Amino acid sequence: MEVAANLDDLDAGIIRHLHEDARAPAKAIADSLGVPESTVRNRLSRLIKSNIIEFAALTNPLNLGHTTWIMMEIEVETKNIRCVAKKLSDLPEIYFVYITTGSFDIFAGATFSSNAEFVDFLTNQLSNVEGIVRVNTRAILETHKRVFKFSPKPSVMKSEK
Repeated sequence: MEVAANLDDLDAGIIRHLHEDARAPAKAIADSLGVPESTVRNRLSRLIKSNIIEFAALTNPLNLGHTTWIMMEIEVETKNIRCVAKKLSDLPEIYFVYITTGSFDIFAGATFSSNAEFVDFLTNQLSNVEGIVRVNTRAILETHKRVFKFSPKPSVMKSEK
């Protein structure tokens, strides 16, 4: 996994401001940080191009008709882990796929409009993915915290000289 490098306090400040308000204008961020707007725009462009910042509208599937929200712990034949992860990634019901360590190999999340749709997915789609050994599922009943705000760790910051 790549580690981003050479971020400075200005980059961290821009990220902090966007955590507070992802729609904040570059001018407002610049004014708050005491730098020219063009500097913030250039830094934002670099942070986006280097995949440090991504913009997306986060929605709550439970409020959009996806009443069955499932987390899946999937055990896979070791030689097929990446292949299975790719196949799962192609299924529209699945919104994230992680290869993990521990008692299962892949952790995935999916949403469905009903339990019947979920059972249909399990029996007609997931069961046809070659290499899957076992699937444990968990239904999400309520969401109490869902945050996607990460600040730069010291290892990615430029050292001051």
